[in-house]
Amino acid sequence: MSRSDDITRELADIQKQLLDLPDDAFAERYELQRRQDELRAEIRGDSAAMYKDRSDESLLDELAALRGQMKAIEDQRIDLVSQAGSGGASTGEMGNLGGVQINKGIDDAHGLSDIKNRIGIIKNELDARGVEYPDPD
Repeated sequence: MSRSDDITRELADIQKQLLDLPDDAFAERYELQRRQDELRAEIRGDSAAMYKDRSDESLLDELAALRGQMKAIEDQRIDLVSQAGSGGASTGEMGNLGGVQINKGIDDAHGLSDIKNRIGIIKNELDARGVEYPDPD
């Protein structure tokens, strides 16, 4: 098992722990987020080199897992179109702006930009090897 596999597993475990924490568990949340930041920095630091030594199958598996994580995060977002039509307090520009900020908070809390970066690195590596990968559904 490679270091990147270990990091991916630990990040997934941390994400689950963060979701399971009660709202008032500030100290625990801080420690988990600090560790999450350390792992993300490690991935960014040597991500291209990390992927070069991995098998095509391993990269394809991680690509599928990352796409799954990305979809799960995106599914948590507020649907701004349906909210705008609901007629409640969330309508109008201010409600829409609030929804955009909430969605950005969701993305940031779950590390969506890092996930997208990792997907891009993996796809670049697979492209360089001439390996085809499926388009997301």
